[in-house]
Amino acid sequence: MTNNAHTPSKKIKSKKSLTWFSSFLIIVGIISSVSVCIFTKQAVVNSDATPAGFSMQGVAINQPSSYVDYSNLANNGINFAYIAATTGDSFTEDNYQTSYKRAEAASLKVGTLQTYDSTTDASTQAQYLINHVGNQVGQLPIAISVASRQVSTRSDKERLAELITILNDHYNKSAIIYTTPDVQKRLSTVISKTKYWLVEDNLKNTAKENQFIQYSEDHTIGTGLKAIKMPTSVFNGTRKQFEDIK
Repeated sequence: MTNNAHTPSKKIKSKKSLTWFSSFLIIVGIISSVSVCIFTKQAVVNSDATPAGFSMQGVAINQPSSYVDYSNLANNGINFAYIAATTGDSFTEDNYQTSYKRAEAASLKVGTLQTYDSTTDASTQAQYLINHVGNQVGQLPIAISVASRQVSTRSDKERLAELITILNDHYNKSAIIYTTPDVQKRLSTVISKTKYWLVEDNLKNTAKENQFIQYSEDHTIGTGLKAIKMPTSVFNGTRKQFEDIK
């Protein structure tokens, strides 16, 4: 009798404990789901938004990187894309033409990126670019990427200045120097009128000569499986100025 009397009591207690624990898990699950939705929504806003004070932003694309979905970039707050084309007179990005066409098809404004090589004379480098890209240089100024080691001497700087002049004359288009603040200072004694695409990790240096500013080396664009980290820059001017640029 004693055993039979106590058995139902134990079963009821067990069911109550299970019910309470299940309710607790449900509540925790609801809170977690709401939190994920809130933070995910915030991430989408952050990845799409052009930094405050600027109207247009874009990316620099090196061809050795993985396949780039230009439509995805355009749908996530990107307005322009600079595509790597040549280095000096000895290296060409094989997929330049294809990338150029796909970027234009996605309604992005396109620019050509050439890497400067101080060991090759200016006319040879310019002709190499012309031979490989033809007139497909986009609607933006031609960007010339300049590393610190490439401007060690005055002759290095003068050769760069000559390259800029040749490309300006051939394409009737301006050129900008894509480099760091340190190199910009070192070039100031030789190159005075050319504008810059300044590689920074912030947006503090908005001097007039800095036509573009790279504010992040690995900014996340998009969300989910299509999210991609890329060097991201802003145009240092108004939307109207960006539309008129060449």
